[in-house]
Amino acid sequence: MRTDPARCFGSIVAGLGVGGALAITGWFAIGPDHIIYAVVVQCGFLLMALLAGPAVVDVARSRYQVANIEPRIYTLLGAEVVRRVLDGVGWNRVIKQMRQSEGGESGVAGFLRGTEQSETGHLLGAAATVALAITAVSTHHPLGAVQVLALGLVLHGYPIMIQRIVRARITQRRTHRYRTTH
Repeated sequence: MRTDPARCFGSIVAGLGVGGALAITGWFAIGPDHIIYAVVVQCGFLLMALLAGPAVVDVARSRYQVANIEPRIYTLLGAEVVRRVLDGVGWNRVIKQMRQSEGGESGVAGFLRGTEQSETGHLLGAAATVALAITAVSTHHPLGAVQVLALGLVLHGYPIMIQRIVRARITQRRTHRYRTTH
């Protein structure tokens, strides 16, 4: 699934622009200590992740390798529970349809690529969340920082963990199948 560089650049600029604009505008219009600000800014960061994440997915390929211990840790932190909730409300079905309609790679390779794109997007959102929380604390808005971080953990931290669990399961199955057939 390769796209032209201009389109990738446009997605990155649009994503960062929307996320940044909502963070800055909301800061002055709503105020960083209001819970509505945390919701608005995280919606902007989710849109930023959706637009910019797939465009920058190939920056660090080794980052996508999942250590054997990671899925156990993420499960202990509740990522499996969150994944089941997302299954229950139908969110994962929507994501699966989006990935299938994008074209490009098919089957397991396309699904793995989708997990990488999603993880990258949510990492961008998490980085923006941390940067905004640092800004809030440094400008004497600790309540705003806590609200933004808490919501960011749910909207970015858990999806990152889920993508890594899924990718670990798929790669373990592929490795197991390869070993049994060769």
